[in-house]
Amino acid sequence: MTAEDGAGVTIIGHDSETRTHVQGYENPGSYKRTITYEASMDQLRALIDASESCKQFVRYECKGSTLRDANKGLPYAWWVTWDCRETEYWGGASPGSFECDCKLTGTCDKSNYPCNCNINDNVWREDSGFLTRKDDLPVKQLRFGDTTAPEDGYHMLGKLICHG
Repeated sequence: MTAEDGAGVTIIGHDSETRTHVQGYENPGSYKRTITYEASMDQLRALIDASESCKQFVRYECKGSTLRDANKGLPYAWWVTWDCRETEYWGGASPGSFECDCKLTGTCDKSNYPCNCNINDNVWREDSGFLTRKDDLPVKQLRFGDTTAPEDGYHMLGKLICHG
C-alpha cells in the first residue's frame, strides 16, 4: 500500500496490463481475454468493498473494428464484471450508456458517434478511460470481435487502483 493525499492507495496488478493484439475474430465477442489478478477474487472484492473509491483504466485501439454496430444495435465488444455481467459502457462513461469517455467530454472524432471505434473506418482510433463503478470492478474478462483482416485492434487494461 502507498499513500496519496494522506489516504491509503492499494494497487493490484494482473496478467493483461500490456498492449495486446486482437485480430482474426469476426463474430461478436469471439476474442476472449480472461484476466488473472495477483490476488483472489474474494480478496479483490473485500478490498473494493472496504475502499472509498476504485478505478481501472481500459483502452481499445481500433482500425475498422467497432465496439457496437449502431445500425443493428449489435455489440461486438464488451467487458465482463467480477460477477460475470456483460457490460457495454467503456472507460469514463456511465453504466448502461453504451458510450465512451469521448462522448461525455465532446471529444469523439465524429460528434454523432458515442465512441471513436464505432466510426468503424480504416483509420486508427482509440477509446479509453477509467471504469469507476465499484459494483462492477474488477474487470474479469475483455471480449472483442470485428477484427478479421484488414480490421485490427489492440487492448490494454490497467491495474486495479483503490483509495481510502
